[in-house]
Amino acid sequence: MKMRIAVAAVGVAMIAALVPADVLAQDPPPPPAGAQGGRAGAPGGRGGGRGGGRGGAPAAPAGPIRRMPDGKPDLSGFWNSAPGGANYGLSRRTGGGGMPGTQGVVVDPPDGLLPMQEWAKAEQKNRELPERGYDDPTAHCFVAGVPRSMWVPAPFHILQPAGYVVFLHERMSYRVIPLDNRPFLPDNIRLWMGDSRARWEGDTLVVDTRNLNGKTWLNEVGEVVSHAETVVERYTPVDANTITYEATITDPIVYTRAFTVRFSVRRQPDELLEIACHEDNQDLIHLKEIKEEAIKSGKLKAPGK
Repeated sequence: MKMRIAVAAVGVAMIAALVPADVLAQDPPPPPAGAQGGRAGAPGGRGGGRGGGRGGAPAAPAGPIRRMPDGKPDLSGFWNSAPGGANYGLSRRTGGGGMPGTQGVVVDPPDGLLPMQEWAKAEQKNRELPERGYDDPTAHCFVAGVPRSMWVPAPFHILQPAGYVVFLHERMSYRVIPLDNRPFLPDNIRLWMGDSRARWEGDTLVVDTRNLNGKTWLNEVGEVVSHAETVVERYTPVDANTITYEATITDPIVYTRAFTVRFSVRRQPDELLEIACHEDNQDLIHLKEIKEEAIKSGKLKAPGK
């Protein structure tokens, strides 16, 4: 993966268009806590992105929650999630089959297990096979979707221009979320990142996302969602440098009930890199060869057969 230490041109243009000059001129945030690690890999999924922050600065006192002039929490800045390996499984898993172990981030149901229907369990187990790695949309540089964008191994930047919250994900996606009651898009319009609306409940930013296209995977082991997926995210600042992230996913086609994941997000002493996903993406070629060999040997059915 080729990375150049510069903010992507698209990101710069978006910032300039969305954020008033006085916001861009604000002083930088106080020094954050030390970076959180994770596994880095190829740019196109199956381990894509960079795991933790690039910094290794000693932790500084976090201080109280930062505030906007209107008193709402100021979440602006550069962040990285500490999702306990959620990109390799939302429930607790032992390592194996080329995938690392995970801590488990499911907090509801209380047993920490995804309440998948039987057909979805079978599909997920099939997706976990090496020959199905080529089918993960992120392997082809499609965006990760919601909420997976919050736990792929890549950081993100939050902006808070008037009336909006903006997420700039280093792994080549963004969300421009209005803070008003405008209607959602018509149901027949479906998007990789969905259509989102945000509101404040006390100090918690609540983001409601609908109109998802059902084409994403929740992680590299292929945990399933469909076009019926809706997501309610809750961003609750704990101090100046820490957010508790919570997402409740409802998908009656795939799951027997809604489930909730939770983990921490931490401010980082860094900035966005420009990521070129397709450029020098050797991972996709390798995954394609594995799939073609499985089809040739009869282990996997060819598409459409």
